[in-house]
Order: sequence, then C-alpha cells, then structure tokens
Amino acid sequence: MAAIVELAASIDGVPTVEETDAMLDELRRLPRDAATLELIDGLLEIRALLGAVRCEPCVDTRAK
Repeated sequence: MAAIVELAASIDGVPTVEETDAMLDELRRLPRDAATLELIDGLLEIRALLGAVRCEPCVDTRAK
C-alpha cells in the first residue's frame, strides 16, 4: 500500500493515463477488499475520462 500512496502523493493535479495505469498496477497486487475495489473503480473511471479527452475529434470524411 505504501507504493500507491507514494504514487498518489507525487501527482500534482489531474493524473495522466500513465500515472493512472501505474496506480492501477499497484492496486492489482493488493487483496481485493471493498476499499481496494472502490479505488480501482474510481481510477478506471478517471482513466476512461482521460481517454475520452485524448481522442482526436471526429472528422467527416464523406464526399460532399
């Protein structure tokens, strides 16, 4: 648990996808109790939102 605390403390602001993945990797090593599952769920939600922000805008490629 110390590794995840160090990772979280080192992040200033919104975590990057890479930082979120690193925290998820640490959490996967812990026992699957309710607190760990809640943290994993929260990080997966953040990761999904970060992924949505990073996507390229849709481009209409249909001929006009």
